[in-house]
Amino acid sequence: MTTLRAPLALSLASLAWPTLAHAVNADEADPAKVVAAMDARDDGDRRKSQMVMKVRDSAGRERSRSVRSQRMDFPGGSKQLLLFEGPAEVRNTGLLSIDWDDGAKADDQWLYLPALRKSTRIASGDKSGSFMGTDLSYADMTRQDVKSYDYAMLQISVPCGKDTCWLIESRPNNKKTRKETGYVKTHTWISKTKLMPLKVKHWVREGKKLKFIKFADLRQVDGIWTAHKIMAQTKRGKTIESKTVLVFTSVLHNQEDVRIEDFSQRRLEQGL
Repeated sequence: MTTLRAPLALSLASLAWPTLAHAVNADEADPAKVVAAMDARDDGDRRKSQMVMKVRDSAGRERSRSVRSQRMDFPGGSKQLLLFEGPAEVRNTGLLSIDWDDGAKADDQWLYLPALRKSTRIASGDKSGSFMGTDLSYADMTRQDVKSYDYAMLQISVPCGKDTCWLIESRPNNKKTRKETGYVKTHTWISKTKLMPLKVKHWVREGKKLKFIKFADLRQVDGIWTAHKIMAQTKRGKTIESKTVLVFTSVLHNQEDVRIEDFSQRRLEQGL
């Protein structure tokens, strides 16, 4: 599972999680069942969102960007389009992601940089790299197949803010997933009442770093629990190398003007 989706599988398209109290019992001890229930939740369709993305480096320098996102399901998977609105130097930069339900099929991603005037496909070996200088990778922006991981229940019940969570460890069980994510293992704190991740800790293979992600400002949008704030930071030892904060100013589901034809390389290259 990824950070934004389970995950940040964790995907920006998948930051919304409904209550599925009947999917698993609160005392469920099988980590695979908990993860499967989380993955199977209805997270809405034809979603539109607006966000502010702030990135701070180790020297304290901060960059702020505004981003527009939309996502929809289709038979066999889901599609997501991100477009940067500002500042001027990144305006019209975009990312198109196609997530396939079939875990054996590689997800497709294209990055469009206005200066190059063409979109470039993100190679499998590059998906563990930073997305636009943030603490999120390209792999974090897509949904991973739950069958691509082995799971262990570390704690059946652990306090997590005002929630009680399962604490589950996941490890990639194949070379493809290890290469794409760049993660050795992941710990995920999953809310028992909301069935969504509240905290994620990744062990990054390259550079022996740790990546931490927290989901906050949880609100229900159309009956779906939605994180309106996501905080990520990367640490090497005791040093914080960078921080990324995403604040969602608008989240809408079931928008009829989100159409399947909006998710193409041609649309990506058209920009705003």
